[in-house]
Amino acid sequence: MIEVMDMAARLTHPAVQALLLGIVSLVLVVRRRPMAAAWSGAVALAWLWVASTPAVALALRDTLAAPAPDHPARADAIVVLGGETLPRIDWSQPTTRAGKGLALWRDGYAPLLLVSGRDQARTLAEGYAAAGVPMQDLRVDGSSRNTHENARNSATLLAASGASDILLVTSAIHMRRAAASFRKEGVNVSPVPASDAHAVLLLAPRWLPRRDALTLTARCLRERLALWVYHLRGWA
Repeated sequence: MIEVMDMAARLTHPAVQALLLGIVSLVLVVRRRPMAAAWSGAVALAWLWVASTPAVALALRDTLAAPAPDHPARADAIVVLGGETLPRIDWSQPTTRAGKGLALWRDGYAPLLLVSGRDQARTLAEGYAAAGVPMQDLRVDGSSRNTHENARNSATLLAASGASDILLVTSAIHMRRAAASFRKEGVNVSPVPASDAHAVLLLAPRWLPRRDALTLTARCLRERLALWVYHLRGWA
C-alpha cells in the first residue's frame, strides 16, 4: 500500500503530469495526428506554467493550511511529527516543527514531548535531549512510516503515559490529515502548525513561474490525494 501511495504521489507532481502529456504529444505526432499533438503539448506547457505560479500555489495552500493559535491550550503532551529537513533546534526561533515543539515544552504547555516518525524521531529526540529536555519527559516512536502509523503508534505511547490531550505539531498543510488521524485514534488534538515558510511567494509576482511555487503546488496536490485516500480507508 505504501509503495502504491508513493507512486500515486509522484503522479500528482505537475512536472510529471506535463511530461506524460508531452509523451502523449510525441505519440500523436508519430501517429500523424498533428492537431491533437499540438493541443496535448500546449496543455502540458500551460499546466506547468500555471502550476508554477505563486497565485495558484498559494491558493491551493490556503485550502489546506490550518491557522496557528495565538495562545495554545495546556495539554498532557506535545507531539512533534517528523517529515521535513531538520534544522538546528533553536527555541528562540520556533518556526519549524522541531523548534516549535521545543518552545512549547519550555513554555510549560505540556510535561511530555513525544516525537514520531521512522525517518527523524531519533534525531529529534537526541536534539531535544541536548537542548535540555530530560529523558523521562521524552517519548519516541521511531517506527512510523506514514501519518496513519504516526497516529496509531503515538496513541499507544500516550495511553501508556496517561495522556489523552495533545498539542500536535506538524506543517500547516499536513495538519488537517494529521489531526484527523489522531482523533480517529481517540486522541484529543489541539493543532499547533509550524510555519511553511512561504513568505517569499507572498511578495513574488503572482503569475510568473517559480520553482518553489511548483514545489508547493506539488505538495498541495499530494496532500489532497492523501486526504482522499485516508478518508476512503477510514484512517481520518
